[in-house]
Amino acid sequence: MNPPPPAPLTGIALIPVTEAAVTALREMACLIWPVAYAGIIPGSQIDYMLEWMYAEESIHREMAEESIAYHWIITGGEKIGFLAAGPVAAGAPCPLNKCYLLPEHQRCGHGSAAIDALASLVSAAGATSIELRVNRENAPAIAFYRKNGFEVYATDCRPIGGGFVMDDYLMRRELAG
Repeated sequence: MNPPPPAPLTGIALIPVTEAAVTALREMACLIWPVAYAGIIPGSQIDYMLEWMYAEESIHREMAEESIAYHWIITGGEKIGFLAAGPVAAGAPCPLNKCYLLPEHQRCGHGSAAIDALASLVSAAGATSIELRVNRENAPAIAFYRKNGFEVYATDCRPIGGGFVMDDYLMRRELAG
């Protein structure tokens, strides 16, 4: 007897985060980050980076002045994560600045579907690739990105203030032209 086929994935939608929803985005980041980075970076660095990267004024500035588009990752009408990408320019790489799912929605295909949706979106706008930074100690995230067509092309370690550094792999996924 053959095993039953796997259940189909619920569709994923990328819906723009509005200026009015920045507080909700920050709240979601504060739920995700302590789990995502436990054992990878110290709690004090998690707190520092949340205040630095997810202060509401920082997100508003990125949206308004830096052409970074935040999107909710939605399935079944539920917000299960978010990503931020941009700026997008024809003939250039598109930075993927943030990509996070709530822990209970990881490892079931939603992240891969979100990356594919983003790839379609930025490819249609003329981007040549998607590039990102990932902590070199974050083995689950590195494996996820490799599974989704990203390859390491460099390393970078830079101070971010507060006595902390970001020690990252730089990864890239080429987009079909």
